[in-house]
This record gives sequence, structure tokens and C-alpha cells, in this order.
Amino acid sequence: MKNIPAFKVQPDFKTLPLIGAGVLLALVFSLLVFALASLILSYTAVPERILPYLSFFTSFFSIFAGALYVSRRIGYQGWLNGGLTGFFYVLIVLVLGLFLAGELPLFSSFIIKVFLGFIFGAVSGIIGMNL
Repeated sequence: MKNIPAFKVQPDFKTLPLIGAGVLLALVFSLLVFALASLILSYTAVPERILPYLSFFTSFFSIFAGALYVSRRIGYQGWLNGGLTGFFYVLIVLVLGLFLAGELPLFSSFIIKVFLGFIFGAVSGIIGMNL
């Protein structure tokens, strides 16, 4: 019977470009959804109070798509690779928000968002490995 290691001992730096591609996919997906939402909000009577919900669900589905892509492409440790995808997505969005809006959320809010990004990505990576 062949021994199959449960985890890789050596770091595999080939996964970093795929994680970057997953983050880029998530960012592009978010950009497209927000562009479409801005058109809908501009030309219809949809109330602006839905923006926080739209932002949350767009981020969630963007992380889901990016982590799913990464976990399917890499083929192992879906929770870790998906989690890193979600982590970097949230980090990039928060840094972009800092540069564009000029403000960063409170430290506790920042930590919660990064943690939730990792958790959403990890769960999406697990789902991606089992599809």
C-alpha cells in the first residue's frame, strides 16, 4: 500500500500565482457587479439603503468564486488556499478603500472583516474541493 502524506511538508510556491489569480477574479467580479449596481441605482427607483447588503453579498460571492477557482485549480488544501484568497481579497479591498475614501475602518472592524474573509474563503475552498 502506498503512503500518501496528509499534508505537504515543503512549501509550494507554485500556488501563489493561482491564489493571486483567484483574488484578481474576485476583484473583477466585484467591479462588474458594483458597476451594474451603480447603473441600476442611477436609473431606477431602487433605494440606496440596500447598498450595505449589496456590498456584503457581492464580497461574499466574489470570495466564493475566487476561492472555488483556486481550490479547483490547486487540488489540495482547499480550506487554506481558499482562506488565503479571501484574506487577500479583503485586505486589498480595505487598502483600496483607504486610498480612495481616505479612511480605514476601526481596528476591531478591520480584524472582523479580514477574519470573515478568511472563513468565507476557507469554506468556499472546502466546497470547491468536494465538487
